[in-house]
This record gives sequence, structure tokens and C-alpha cells, in this order.
Amino acid sequence: MAEKNLSLYNSDYFLAYINDPLREEMYKQELRRLLKYKDGGKILDVGCGLGLFLDKLDNNKWEKYGVEISQEATAVCTKKGIQVGGYDYPDNFFDVIVFRGSIQHIDTPLYIIKKCYSLLKEDGIIVFLATPNTNSICYKLFEDLPMIDPKYNFVLFSDKMLRQILENFGFEILEFYYPYIGTPYAKPIKDFFYFTLRLFGFKKKFAFYGNVMECYAKKR
Repeated sequence: MAEKNLSLYNSDYFLAYINDPLREEMYKQELRRLLKYKDGGKILDVGCGLGLFLDKLDNNKWEKYGVEISQEATAVCTKKGIQVGGYDYPDNFFDVIVFRGSIQHIDTPLYIIKKCYSLLKEDGIIVFLATPNTNSICYKLFEDLPMIDPKYNFVLFSDKMLRQILENFGFEILEFYYPYIGTPYAKPIKDFFYFTLRLFGFKKKFAFYGNVMECYAKKR
């Protein structure tokens, strides 16, 4: 399993993320929402990739850590001063733990979320960004989401499922947010046209309200 995962996350996988203006703008929007809850401290980015999201955080305010299975991406992060490892940290260590589009790629997601509860300080924040949501009209109609590539995913969560999991582990839900209008990916006329085509069996990638969710929760 580990060798298969490593082969998927090669240099070609990360190449698409470099110099992408849409992704850069999305990072900025996500960070504005995250910074409402914490504006500094120790942050762990699970599935940090090349560290592009962490790059947007002020080095004077944040101590940056990551979890990443790709050795190539880990080397890039290390050069940037991001400390990349696993989950071997003391309890109550982090102020923020972020999963940006990564929780669905983890084969033991509940174990990792439970571990993150221990790693967070009291009132620490767990954040899920760019996370597929199966409680969306697209998934209910088509049983898939346009931006999903099945070979990378183990579990796709709904907002209801994620809420229940987090609350059962002891988190307090602060906010669910469904980014679409105002994001760089939203093209409402084209998206609705592609949505209509999908009803007739024609598959195109498109953004749509509810397909992606963000969740912010606090350790109680």
C-alpha cells in the first residue's frame, strides 16, 4: 500500500500545482478565513505537498510543520524551513492542524483525526479545506464529484459525517463553509451548462456549490 501511494505522488503530480494563479488566489481566500480563528503559533499541514499553502503564512508568526509521504516534496519543504515528519510530537503541541484537500487521501482517517485531537493544544483548531463533500447535489445525483480522481481516495466524507466524527472525538464545530461564488474557480453560467450536460451523461469537470466544504473546529 505504501509503495503504491508513493508512486502516485511523484513529481508529475505536484507539477500542476506550481505557478497556478487560481490556486494562489484560493489559498488567499482560505487563509483569510483561517486567520479569523488563529493568527499565529505552531501549525501542522497534513499532506503539505511542496509547502505552497504554508508559504502564505507569516514566518514571524508561525512555526511550520508538515506531514508528507513524497520524498521529493519533503526535500522541497525542508529547504524552505518547514519541519516535515509524521505525527510523533508531544500532546498539546500544535495551535492549528490543517488538512487541505488531503483527508480523503488517508487510508486511516479516523485514527489520524483522533491523533490530531491529542496533538492540539486546548482551544487548538483543526481545519479542513478544499475537502470533497458527498452531501452535495452533484454527488447525490451522479454518485461522484467532477474534480475527484478515485485512485487517490480512500474515504469521501459528507459534512454531516465529518461533523459527527469531530463531535464524537470531542471537537466543537465552529463553522462549515461551502466556497463557490467569489472563488477563482466559479464560472456559474458554464458550470450550470456542464451540470446540465452531466444529467445527460456527458462528463466535464466543473465547480458547483456544495461540492467542496471547509470545516473549522476547536478542541474542547
